Amino acid sequence: SNWPTLSDGEVLLVDVSRRDPGNGNMYAMYDPDSEIIIKRLIRDLSGGWLIRSDNQDKMRYPDMPISDQGMQQVEIIGRVVWRGGGI
Repeated sequence: SNWPTLSDGEVLLVDVSRRDPGNGNMYAMYDPDSEIIIKRLIRDLSGGWLIRSDNQDKMRYPDMPISDQGMQQVEIIGRVVWRGGGI
C-alpha cells in the first residue's frame, strides 16, 4: 500500500524510541486487528490526523481520518527511519 516508497520484500529499520506522531513521517503501528501496518501520519488542518498510504490509488488505499483523541488509542511501534532491499 506504500508503493512507490516501499516495495514488497524491503527491509525496514524502525526506531522504537520515536513513538510520538510527527507530521509527514512514516510509522510502524498496530491496526485495530493487531496487525502491523506501515503508514504515514499527516496532521489535518482540522486538528486531527490522517493515516495515509503513499500509494496514489486512494480508491484502494483511502486515507483514514482520526481525531487527536483517537490517535491516543493508536499503538505506534516506532518511526521508520531507513529502508533497503535487493537489487
